[in-house]
Amino acid sequence: MTPTSPRILLVDDDTVFTTVMERGFQRRGFATRACNDAEAAIAACAAFQPSHILLDLSMPGISGLVALPRLLQQAPNAELVVLTGYSSIATAVEATKAGAA
Repeated sequence: MTPTSPRILLVDDDTVFTTVMERGFQRRGFATRACNDAEAAIAACAAFQPSHILLDLSMPGISGLVALPRLLQQAPNAELVVLTGYSSIATAVEATKAGAA
């Protein structure tokens, strides 16, 4: 990885998923940071300054939908992609309005 490597913040309460994704992105040259809850992601985001954020919407504690604008406030130039196993059109519209790609 170089200083200009893309930086991805992975946020999901499924630790197996984040571990697998982290390894895959690292093999492709990304600098990665994995967080297993929204609180940790918000705390890490300002210092890590990701170019990309992969965010699960359904997590214990602060939901991804609540965390989304806070993460983009910390890293305003990041591309944010939302993942969820519990989707609806209304949730997708709300996430897009909040800044998800």
